[in-house]
Amino acid sequence: MKRNIFLVFTGLETLAVGVFLMMQRNALMDDPTDRVVHMIHQMGSIEWATLLIVLGAVSLVVGVLDVKKYNIQQVILILFGGLWCAYSLFFWINDIHFGPGLKLGTLLSTFVFVQILFEAYFGKRG
Repeated sequence: MKRNIFLVFTGLETLAVGVFLMMQRNALMDDPTDRVVHMIHQMGSIEWATLLIVLGAVSLVVGVLDVKKYNIQQVILILFGGLWCAYSLFFWINDIHFGPGLKLGTLLSTFVFVQILFEAYFGKRG
């Protein structure tokens, strides 16, 4: 059985971040005096964490079963690109606003986003 291993691993990463955000309520800190940071804090809510978990689970199924109907793999890759770009940006802004340095999660989310860009560009070649 052929599998899309990239979707499987990215789905696992997305699922793990969703579970982390659901368990760790202060992963994205809040500052009510700053509108941007206050809006970013909402991206750590249970609703967004559930969206990450569902998208990660769907990606796992699509990747393991190698589903190609309706170009679902490309759709998931686009969704992952937008979602991981947003979360990378939110983690960067949160770290810059609150702390003296960057956290490991910020760098790792940026690397996941870069991996998605490489997969989108080079994935069907070679």
